[in-house]
Amino acid sequence: MQFFYREIEPGKFGPVVDIRLKGPTRFFHFEAFVDSGADFSIFDIHSAQIIGLHYQDGEKIPVTVGDGDRIVVYRHQLPVWFAGSRFIAPVCFSPDLGSGFNLMGRAGFFERFRICFHEHAKLISVKKVVSQGSSNRILCSRVL
Repeated sequence: MQFFYREIEPGKFGPVVDIRLKGPTRFFHFEAFVDSGADFSIFDIHSAQIIGLHYQDGEKIPVTVGDGDRIVVYRHQLPVWFAGSRFIAPVCFSPDLGSGFNLMGRAGFFERFRICFHEHAKLISVKKVVSQGSSNRILCSRVL
């Protein structure tokens, strides 16, 4: 599966993907910036409200973000639909997320999928890992 980069600000494109999070009644569609440097996926609290989740019911943990600041997030285990697969993944919500967009981090995603960034083509390729127990030694292939 491939996702073309999307415009994240005028003239600037980034690795943004479609992801669905399940609330108490159904799945809801969101976009998230794929951040291979982030341990966790972090969404704003408005996203929690949309799916009908009380974000503060999650596990409260401090995390360090890209600029070195520490923010508090509330971690939940949620059903997720991504790249044609449904699974449970850790998803955090924070009132302090200052990036302007939701983030998809490594936990729950990068061990299930081989995610390759193709900057020259402005796209991300995503392939499900067949066996989570085996090492994922396959390198990203070149995209023409």
